[in-house]
Amino acid sequence: MEFDQPPRKIVYYPIPGDPKGGALFIYGDEKAKNMALMSAGFPDDQKPFIPFASRLAKETDTFVGLICLPGFDDRADKPWTDHKRDKKDGYSFDEMATCFREAAKALRSESSSPTKPKFTGIFHDWGVYPGAMWANRAIADGAENAPNELVYFDVLMPPHPSTPDMPPADGKKSTRQLLVNHYYQFVLGLAFVIQRYVANIFAIIGLIFGMIPLMVPSGISPTGKIDDDTRKVLGFPDISHSIYMCYTYSNAIYRGEGYKKLLTHQLDEDYTLPQDLSKVPVLYMYGTDKSANFHLEQPLKVLQREHDEKRSKSRVVAVDGAGHYLYLQKPGLCFDCVAEFMKED
Repeated sequence: MEFDQPPRKIVYYPIPGDPKGGALFIYGDEKAKNMALMSAGFPDDQKPFIPFASRLAKETDTFVGLICLPGFDDRADKPWTDHKRDKKDGYSFDEMATCFREAAKALRSESSSPTKPKFTGIFHDWGVYPGAMWANRAIADGAENAPNELVYFDVLMPPHPSTPDMPPADGKKSTRQLLVNHYYQFVLGLAFVIQRYVANIFAIIGLIFGMIPLMVPSGISPTGKIDDDTRKVLGFPDISHSIYMCYTYSNAIYRGEGYKKLLTHQLDEDYTLPQDLSKVPVLYMYGTDKSANFHLEQPLKVLQREHDEKRSKSRVVAVDGAGHYLYLQKPGLCFDCVAEFMKED
């Protein structure tokens, strides 16, 4: 993978507390007929999506803006410790969605397409939550920067509450499945709380000991060796920075911000699939080489029904031999699926 492909331009956009705190990496021709906003999730900045963004710009006539969640990057002009001083509690989901809105606005302002470009949102892992929140709000408001279609990797929102003929909900998960889904989130969220209110060294110690059950053979980690190998290629962020990035887990669990919504999937309209998938279709891709997937069967059935009954071009693609970083582990397949999805009317 070539991660050293520099963007053609970097544009700074406002985030809560800093008028130039967000960095938009731009790839492609500003006159392109398509436009895409991309963001990965925990614990990554723009790096994992760079090969995908660069190829998308070159091969599909797409003007690409690549961002990351606020505080996840560590730039010379904005080190992550600035976020730790200014936003000690991290960023709420509402603030993250605001960041995505401002990034979309910045990307649109850089475009000089003679016609309005088709806009695709492409999000991975934690990037899906504020991505969905921004998209649904922009669609509801009829905003100029509302996306025309969405691509989600690894995480899927539940159906909109007004979805007609809603498929039945899933059955109960096993005790082990619940542990796999929630134990690591508890550990990461707690590490952030300890760093924030006690001391960084105790947060590091707590994180190390808390991770032991995830690393032993047949442990309860949702990811496996394939993702460990990919992580080694990507490199590991500074451990103190990684703990700060756990504000997403802390806000979801310990601050009561969407804990019930995120973990029990009882979500409101901000955290769902689009209300009208015929107008804003969704491509969802996930790797099968994981011990836990971050979706329920109900939204999978909705998207697949859309495809089978030709209600929209929405679809689900399960990628064998891939895990959390499926777009890096199966780059050709993932790129082809996204490119084909974007090409369809």
